[in-house]
Amino acid sequence: MLDSLKRLTKHSAVYGISHIVTRSVGFLLLPLYTNTFERAEYGVAALVFTFLAIATIIYTMGVDSAFLRYYILDEGQEKRRVTFSTAFWTVLGLATGFSVFLLTGSRPIAAWLLDSVSYRPLIMLSAGILFFDALNVLPFLVLRAEERSIHFAILKFANVVINLALNIVLIVWLKHGIQGIFQANLVASAATFVLLLPVSLQRLNPGLSGRVLKDLLRFGIPYLPSTLAVVLMDVIDRFILKQLAGFDVAGLYSAGYKLGTFMALFIAAFRFAWHPFFLSEVKKEGAKELFARVLTYLLLACFGVFLLLSFTIDDIVRLRVFGITIFGPKYWDSTVIVPTIMLAYIFFAAYLNFVIGIYTEKKSEYLPLVTGIGAAVNIASNYLLIPKFGMMGSAYATVLGYASMATALYVVGQKLYPVRYEWRRVVHLSAAAGLVFWLERPFHHVWPFWARVALVLLWPLILWVTGFFVQEEKAALKAGLRKLLRR
Repeated sequence: MLDSLKRLTKHSAVYGISHIVTRSVGFLLLPLYTNTFERAEYGVAALVFTFLAIATIIYTMGVDSAFLRYYILDEGQEKRRVTFSTAFWTVLGLATGFSVFLLTGSRPIAAWLLDSVSYRPLIMLSAGILFFDALNVLPFLVLRAEERSIHFAILKFANVVINLALNIVLIVWLKHGIQGIFQANLVASAATFVLLLPVSLQRLNPGLSGRVLKDLLRFGIPYLPSTLAVVLMDVIDRFILKQLAGFDVAGLYSAGYKLGTFMALFIAAFRFAWHPFFLSEVKKEGAKELFARVLTYLLLACFGVFLLLSFTIDDIVRLRVFGITIFGPKYWDSTVIVPTIMLAYIFFAAYLNFVIGIYTEKKSEYLPLVTGIGAAVNIASNYLLIPKFGMMGSAYATVLGYASMATALYVVGQKLYPVRYEWRRVVHLSAAAGLVFWLERPFHHVWPFWARVALVLLWPLILWVTGFFVQEEKAALKAGLRKLLRR
């Protein structure tokens, strides 16, 4: 078990670093955006990013979800070439058709989505971004399937550098406004496509297989509504906030939500490594015990991140870099939603662990129901809670949506592939984290930064004293601490 956990941790770390670097472009640009754009302007940009997130799922029609499973389990390079080629030509056809549709219908789409045809150029830029992003999905999945995490990380880093540099040039120097955001994204996506061409061309045949396409669609299409539902839970609240409270509140909420996605970055590190890992381990002896332990350790790490960021986020946004704060002062109020958004993503972490049975038993048809429950709870909760709690209502709705989805998948997953999770330990670590969190809340604006950081250390101390760690874990922690002290 220990060797398997080390392998999962290693690839999670590499994928995590690369994903954090990739997504960090959004965080690195927050000082630029929040000190340059008004809330309403940033609200428009946030809605376009929301549109991109939803459309990205539609562009591949679930083929990408099925591809990883079949590519990993295919025996022999020729079978893998056929699978890759079939998926690639299918995605190319879909991306071309959808992008042509966006370009020709950009005027009415802008009027419907952003309430003004003057934003038509943003829709046209989105068509190009979505086209290249769709074509980049499969070669990145190949790198994951072959556990080429370093290559994966390098290409993700290149995308970040290009995107970051162009944002600064187009917004600061050339004064392109919010159009500059999406112009930079388009060039970065196209450049990434070029860098990934060697990966694609090495595995590409001129034709496709009807049988393979049928398998990919049969397994992948149920992922379309389910993946779309997950994305909707992430982004639909911006549209509802715009409808009920205006662009200004949507922009403020989007800024705070971006901070909450620090947790999503951490979980994404696990997600990238998790699917190849459990598919390779599922037939081995002791797999179920291993998967149960993975959930315990994953939640242990998530709550550590939750406490640290919850206690320090207000200091982070006020930090000055080259004379400007990380967040513009008019966005500081957005930090109130950060702990709640991070809690929602902890439920998503559990959801990712429960997905094993769906993959191993080829029962993807359950996913639309599972994720549909989460999306329905989220949307209904937004409409019920926003009038009473404002943007905090959207944050609460996000927690309810992810909790409902994780619970539904757990029920389904236990029927397909029952795992005896360490629920007593999960409740133990959750209760200890909750206790420390609520001890800090009354003194959040009173205690200095160092005192709040120090309070985070109370959590593992409580776990140690109250018997959370088993004997082998205590021995490993003591050995690790002695090794660290010797260094």
